[in-house]
Amino acid sequence: MIRELKTDKFDLHYRSDIIDSTLLWESHCHAHFEMIAVLDGSVNVTIEGIEYRLRRGEAIAIPPLCYHAITASKKGEYKRITALFDFDSIPSVLWERFAKKSILIHTLSHYITDELKKICFSKDQEFYIPLAHSFMTEILYALANSEQATPQSEINDLLRDVLSYIDGHLCERISLDELASHVSRSKSSVCHIFEERMKISPKQYILQKKLALATQMIRSGVPPTSAAIKVGYDNYSNFYRLYKKHCGHSPAEDIPKTMQ
Repeated sequence: MIRELKTDKFDLHYRSDIIDSTLLWESHCHAHFEMIAVLDGSVNVTIEGIEYRLRRGEAIAIPPLCYHAITASKKGEYKRITALFDFDSIPSVLWERFAKKSILIHTLSHYITDELKKICFSKDQEFYIPLAHSFMTEILYALANSEQATPQSEINDLLRDVLSYIDGHLCERISLDELASHVSRSKSSVCHIFEERMKISPKQYILQKKLALATQMIRSGVPPTSAAIKVGYDNYSNFYRLYKKHCGHSPAEDIPKTMQ
């Protein structure tokens, strides 16, 4: 079951799933900040190779351009609220705190989660948009004042080197041969370690990171054709096809309305 509320500041989603295994059920990278609040069940969130445990009633803030994968801790029913929001949705007084801390976790009150769920299910959502904004602002303040999350696992040294190389060359064409040469390991070894910890192949990881970065550029006013070139795509047709496939819409739809 999925219910959602879209506003000019954020997209709010309530979701309920019956998970029959502890396998991966969600993974992506995007240009937004993302908040995930677990209402029932507990999940493991792997963010750029580091795993965090998110228990019932807890919310986590994930920065833009961070690839993350979510797995169920056990079989059963899972209920969660997620919110996607841009930089300008964060009050300026909080921005410095978000910038200093990477991954933040906070325990939400039952009142806030119950009210957000009601808003998602309301037939008159437009009426409740100001209230939803108020709750989201309260959550952001709570997260900004929370402690940095304690990881359940440390990142593998080889994986850290690979991720660092990708981040440093994201606007270039990156081959598996280059990654393997950089860490002095075989391509099969790099792929095995990468897929085991990241839950995705190096090729797909690089693609998602490039598209998320391009999205961020386009939303900041960079023309789609220029954004494509900046992330390493000389052929705009290929970029357009991949963008539409993975983002669900064309690059032009992410151009700010003030520039259209």
